[in-house]
Amino acid sequence: MNVCTYDNPDTMCRECWQDGQLLVHYSAELLMMGPNAIRSEYYFFGANVGPWKTGQMIGDIEAMENK
Repeated sequence: MNVCTYDNPDTMCRECWQDGQLLVHYSAELLMMGPNAIRSEYYFFGANVGPWKTGQMIGDIEAMENK
């Protein structure tokens, strides 16, 4: 299983990927509003990697590839 979280500068979204599938995304604008902008029960745990950092990738880049 390949997974990653990517602060994508092209889409300006934090994207959570697994095995070629985009699981969830949040806009950078929403993430920059602070830690309480998204209620915890609606915030995907894989996106909880700290503040927005343009271009940041955590995990395996292959998670974004369709195979």
